[in-house]
Amino acid sequence: MDWTSLLLAVRQQGLCPFCKQALIIGAEYEPDSPREWINWFAASKKMLHKHHFTYRRDGGTDERNNLRLVHSECHRQHQPACPVANPADHACRGG
Repeated sequence: MDWTSLLLAVRQQGLCPFCKQALIIGAEYEPDSPREWINWFAASKKMLHKHHFTYRRDGGTDERNNLRLVHSECHRQHQPACPVANPADHACRGG
């Protein structure tokens, strides 16, 4: 669990901004310690995604004020299609 994800989760009170559900079951309440957040994220790391408010292809940055933590499934539903043939070679690959 990286520090940015931990800070985003705390800022969002443990909720996905798209579906309004807990990012991790039990994370909708204030944790007893930062270690508790880290343990929750370690268990579900692959199910979460850092989403950009302003996409990098549109000039957005990876700064925390331009990021929010969302469920990977919610991200797939909200991510616009990439306009190039090979998204891995384009800035839109990280949303």
